[in-house]
Amino acid sequence: MTDSAIEYGINISKDVMILMRDGVRLATDIYRPTRNGEPTAGEFPTILGRTSYDKNSDQMWIEPVANFFTPRGYVVVLQDLRGRHHSEGMGQYFHTANPQEGEDGYDTIEWIAEQTWSNGRVGMTGSSHGGIVQTAATLTRPPHLTTIWVDVAPTNIHAHEAREGGAMALHMFGALFLHAHDAQEIRDDPAATAQIIEAMENMRELIQSAPFKPGHTPLSLVPNLEKMLFHYYYEGEYNDFWAQECCDQARFFHKSADIPGVFSGGWYDPFPMATTHQFATMADQNATPQRLLMGPWNHGGMRGEGTSHSGDADFGKTAKFGDGVYNEARLRWFDRWLKDAPTGVDDG
Repeated sequence: MTDSAIEYGINISKDVMILMRDGVRLATDIYRPTRNGEPTAGEFPTILGRTSYDKNSDQMWIEPVANFFTPRGYVVVLQDLRGRHHSEGMGQYFHTANPQEGEDGYDTIEWIAEQTWSNGRVGMTGSSHGGIVQTAATLTRPPHLTTIWVDVAPTNIHAHEAREGGAMALHMFGALFLHAHDAQEIRDDPAATAQIIEAMENMRELIQSAPFKPGHTPLSLVPNLEKMLFHYYYEGEYNDFWAQECCDQARFFHKSADIPGVFSGGWYDPFPMATTHQFATMADQNATPQRLLMGPWNHGGMRGEGTSHSGDADFGKTAKFGDGVYNEARLRWFDRWLKDAPTGVDDG
């Protein structure tokens, strides 16, 4: 097996505003390989990460993705989603009901392929919402999307997030506030931000104050997110709202691009059924290689420092993954499909 070695420095272009088809511009950071402090001439494969959780997150994106892959001969492109952080636009940007997400992914991928530093091959990576947007992109079939690595991502928001088993999933109620506290709508309003943070710190009391009324929750400070709360709250039955492609991606898997993919997750993650179902469907319908990677992890236990336990159950040292193992696995995958390197991933 041959994996890419460290050969380059890093040049960073911050907040490059990439134009989408409807005129909205998305803030994008571009990490290019350098030698002697200057961007290296030539064409490189690209790894794209699109996120609602801030492309400037060192723990989530810069250290494990940009700082790992760029020195090994990749351009890394990190982008704030529509309506988030430094990007323009507004929308129901919480995981679901953003019909532009697939188109934005398509437009970004094809923009990358047109750049002089691109070899025309684009791979995507990302966890949770960063996985949802990968699936959204594959459903639009961008010509230059070459491979994906989808991690811990739901594919049916009604079944996997909002109403798994019928009752409203309260952990997703809390996640709405996670998006609200740094929402653009209140970015310049310290009092509103403080109110959202106070609600997050007193979530149990807030939930116990139900029933909720529109306009009378702390999320009313961010109307698009309060609107999403009440979709979760009122619409228990699967209906036309939940049947949209942006909410139920699994219903539209038949449209997916036939490209190599890895689907990774944890048995203690909220979404193992989504991960295994997406893999099984892609393996059945696609001619290209598909891989499933599951372990005894929770939603974040595979990444970062890694963990060998979930709650009181400890699965031993060999269960600990973390970025060290995760990145080497991703590197072998991307080297194979973006660089044609013989890394052995074809063998399973």
